[in-house]
Amino acid sequence: AVSLLLQLTVHTAAGTALPQYRFGVTPWQHGQSNDDIRELYKPLLEWLGRKVEAEFIIVGAGGYGEMIDLLANESIDLGAVSPVPFVLAKQRNPRVTMLATELSWNFGDSRKGPSYESFIIARADREDITGLESLRAARLGLVRKQSTSGYVYPVAYFIRNGIDYKTFFSRVYFLGSQPRVTDAIASGSIDAGATWDYNLKQAINKHGPIFKIVARTGTIPNLGIAANSSVPETMQARIRSALLEADESLFRGLPAAGYVLKEDSYYDPVRDVVQLVSGAPGMIGEEK
Repeated sequence: AVSLLLQLTVHTAAGTALPQYRFGVTPWQHGQSNDDIRELYKPLLEWLGRKVEAEFIIVGAGGYGEMIDLLANESIDLGAVSPVPFVLAKQRNPRVTMLATELSWNFGDSRKGPSYESFIIARADREDITGLESLRAARLGLVRKQSTSGYVYPVAYFIRNGIDYKTFFSRVYFLGSQPRVTDAIASGSIDAGATWDYNLKQAINKHGPIFKIVARTGTIPNLGIAANSSVPETMQARIRSALLEADESLFRGLPAAGYVLKEDSYYDPVRDVVQLVSGAPGMIGEEK
């Protein structure tokens, strides 16, 4: 069920109604509450509405799977979507298009780019954890089966290293969000977990420099804003152009630091990883 609706009212100077577009987000993606999501996306979408003369209604999806359904079924018009959900939605509905790809700061905050890194991390004081093989029979934390850095890329990394994660680790927990993974590592309730650079920086701010990177599981094309054919092409072009002008102050609290245009082929490496992971029965789908 849709968990969040927030209408951002924008009118022309003459007071006439503007076209309305449903904008999908995943409220729990960074561990925020519904109220947090309202505040985080409101500046960007209000500004965007003024720029393109449209009205955006925020629709909160309950998870990656629901976001895929909403976008593929055209139950939303646009969405801030991660790479794997975008690829899976476009497989179901070829009319889904990535309008603009996010720029983000790298882990060291030294440069902005259109990609991010994913890791397997552990507590820095775990001297027994020195690399991938040392995690045999460990307790592993993942996010959800449609999570790019929290499942698909780590599992592809395991496959490429000849590992069946279901038998290699003693227990595997699907914790539902990235912050829950890093919180569980911090508390010692799991031995290692999958995350991405933005969440690792957030976790260091919260818990201190108590983490270490055990393995780098991939450099991943950034999430972005996608649209389907319910948005006219002329409006898609206006939104795309506006996003390229958006000031970084509009993204406070979000991982974005701007937008850039990328061809659809930029996401082909994600498609390759999805195909690799999907080769094992039931590997991408609803977790049990």
